[in-house]
Amino acid sequence: MNNTVVIENIKKWLKQTKSSQVWLAEQIQVSPTMLSQMLKGERKIQTKHLIGICKVTGMTPNQLAKDENKQDSNEPAYVLMGELSSRESTREFKKLLLDIKSYVDLEAMTHE
Repeated sequence: MNNTVVIENIKKWLKQTKSSQVWLAEQIQVSPTMLSQMLKGERKIQTKHLIGICKVTGMTPNQLAKDENKQDSNEPAYVLMGELSSRESTREFKKLLLDIKSYVDLEAMTHE
């Protein structure tokens, strides 16, 4: 797992959801200083903290480790007009993307 990509994806999520590092630190039960060190790459993100971050963000470890600059050819592309206004809308959008990906994968399997 590329730690730099994970860190960038966490920072991106914080920005998109307008959540603070202090809030995320509280949610995963670490000090704000420790989370800051993790997000600067000064401290390794332990598995238990990664699991906590996944629960809070609603992402899987694979999603957190995915480099957005490298799109898989079998993944659907999307463009979002405007922005998502809440954590709930962000989660719902991510669920929709997962459903679309599942559908695309099923279609690909039935046409093999």
